[in-house]
Amino acid sequence: MKTIKEGEVRKREILHVARELFIRKGYEQTSVNDILKIVDIAKGTFYYYFASKEEVLEAIILDIVEEGAKRAEKILRDKSVPLVNRIMMAIMAQAPEFEGSDEIKEEMHKVENTKLEQLYLKAMLKRMTPLLQEPVSEGVDQDIFHMEYPTECIESILLLGHMLFDCDIFEWEMEEYPKKIQAFLSNIERMMGTKEGELNSFLQMFGQMP
Repeated sequence: MKTIKEGEVRKREILHVARELFIRKGYEQTSVNDILKIVDIAKGTFYYYFASKEEVLEAIILDIVEEGAKRAEKILRDKSVPLVNRIMMAIMAQAPEFEGSDEIKEEMHKVENTKLEQLYLKAMLKRMTPLLQEPVSEGVDQDIFHMEYPTECIESILLLGHMLFDCDIFEWEMEEYPKKIQAFLSNIERMMGTKEGELNSFLQMFGQMP
């Protein structure tokens, strides 16, 4: 048991150092040797935990998904917050909050790193969809939402939000964002079958995302 615990600590240390280096130097400019020097381990020890530098980045991406899910769980547990607000805030909590997260996201969204993008999407949907199912079902029971396919609606909203605001594939100008965000919120209202204008209060919060 002790060996397993120590091994997990060592693995977390490698991931922590690698994340810092990827942010500071860039993924391409960081070598396995750079990581080894700081963690102070032999190359064989590194490869015991990770087959490659890419596998380290994959693990970091899964960590980012888990960090977002933990934030969402905390938000959803707070019953003092209105149900609709909790759901929207949980969705918004998927945006990475650590300093330098843009560098990790940039690497993930590169065309040549499609595998990493798919890894994030699959992990995010798998982790977040079940978390949101209960509050969304609660909203249906309370006659706040009116939808035929709650699970698929959640998946669509998570995917749409990610593609529109996280990937930067549209290369919008800053002045375009208010209209895009308003349209996104309006579409969520239609998808969830809630009343028009229900999500207007989130316009300013979403506007801080780009």
